[in-house]
Order: sequence, then C-alpha cells, then structure tokens
Amino acid sequence: MDFLHISRSFRQTFAVRASEWALALMLLNWSIVLFANPELFADRPSYAPLAAIMPQDTWALVCCSAGAGRLVVLMINGAWRRTPHLRAGGAFVSCFFWFQITMGFAQSEIWGTGMAIYPVLLALDAYNVIRAITDAAIIDNHFKRAASNGPDNP
Repeated sequence: MDFLHISRSFRQTFAVRASEWALALMLLNWSIVLFANPELFADRPSYAPLAAIMPQDTWALVCCSAGAGRLVVLMINGAWRRTPHLRAGGAFVSCFFWFQITMGFAQSEIWGTGMAIYPVLLALDAYNVIRAITDAAIIDNHFKRAASNGPDNP
C-alpha cells in the first residue's frame, strides 16, 4: 500500500518538480565526478578559485551530501506530508553551490563552457526557492485557517 501511495504521489508531483529533481541530481553527479577525478582541481587552472575555498575532496563530500539530501526530501515530498519548507531549504543550499561554482569559473583566467551553464542553474534554483516558498505559504495559511476554525472557533 505504501509503495502505491508513493508511486502515485511521485507521478502527481514530478512534472512540476522536474527541475528540482534534475538540479539535485546534477549536484550529486558533480560530486561523483569530483570523487572519480581526484586531481581535477590540480590539473585544471579554472578550478583554482574553487580550490582556494576548500579542497576538492571536501567539495565532493558536501555536494554529495547536499544533492543526496535534496533527493531524499523530494522523495518524501507528498508521500507522507508536504515538505515545501525543506524543498525551499534544499534549493537555497543548492543555490550556494551554483553561485560558488559560477563565481569560481568567473574568476578563472579563461572562461569555459561552465559560464554558459552554471549561472543558468543558479537562476533556475533561485526560481525553485521562490516556488517552494510560495507552496509553503499556501500550506501555512491553510493550517492557520484550519486552526482558527477549530472546535472552539466555529
């Protein structure tokens, strides 16, 4: 029964959350690439600004944690209860990574194709933050109305 509920919930919400799923998976994939290529930051000068912030293995670990955590939140979303507050938090944290990556590549001596991609990912996740906050406000207002119409307040 739980699998059917989760499956139905996923089908109902995936279309409107597709960009959230994709961006969470991209962040997780970014960490996998960093784990798989431990010398990437050392071999490519365009990664020097990111290496100045923290070592590559730390980037890989925190991106993995953020991406996987966001995927878990999206899996839970709607399965048992709506989690727009957590979705907003996940998108906000992802914005931090997309911003840092964008600024890191912007500071490198040569702009590569990353400058065509990462600012767009940042803008899309900023939009996802706004959408999730809007969903959270709708749910919060619903609960406030329900509480004010409780048994003591007809």
